[in-house]
Amino acid sequence: MTPSTDQAHNLAKSEINSAINAEDETEKALNAIMSHLNDLRGERPTVQIGNGKTDRTRNTIQRILKAAHKVFTKNGHGGLSLRKVADEAGIAVGNLTYHFPTKHSLIDAMMREALADYVEAHLSQFETGRDEPLDILLNVVEFYVRNARESHQFFYQLWGFAGSGEEARAMVRELYRPIGRFIYYLVRAANPKLTDREVRQAVLQIFSLEEGYKLFIGMGPASSPAIQSAETDIREITKRIIQTA
Repeated sequence: MTPSTDQAHNLAKSEINSAINAEDETEKALNAIMSHLNDLRGERPTVQIGNGKTDRTRNTIQRILKAAHKVFTKNGHGGLSLRKVADEAGIAVGNLTYHFPTKHSLIDAMMREALADYVEAHLSQFETGRDEPLDILLNVVEFYVRNARESHQFFYQLWGFAGSGEEARAMVRELYRPIGRFIYYLVRAANPKLTDREVRQAVLQIFSLEEGYKLFIGMGPASSPAIQSAETDIREITKRIIQTA
């Protein structure tokens, strides 16, 4: 049966509206992550604490946060002490506590600095105005896996920290929230037909998938075919999640 002129017109109109909706959702995703990134840039401890300070002071702050990241990744929050971080940074404990008087303030600053780096890394995965929403999403989840080959130990310690108490869980939730918002908008853009509930289910599945990959990539063995093909596999599985949600 040949569609009538009105039916064909309505179909074309529906397709145009779907394309417009996809563009709108992509724009929301990009705006959400860019807005948060701009906030994070201003909230970076290296910016906030170093604002108006000498180059030497700013360099000291950077050294402290890099040292804290290294100690945290190696020893976890339980094995991190101000003394260990000061020794790693090559400074006196008094110099460290002048900027970060407590272990909590140091961990908070270290994580906010790490998050800003992580969010900025997302932006290198796509070109604004050129990539399709699904392509952006697939590039991002592939980035998660590729990044995990080097950073899985940090995430092990991050999850351990999250399990140490409600305050720690709240801190980690805040770290993940902007990334979750970014993925939420990309999923909506990649498949505008999904309901809000279906989008949230897809986001949870994608996060569970990529966090699981981080775990098993770190455990190895590296020679496992499944681990070797993880970047390709997560793209295919994510695509199926979006298309069948």
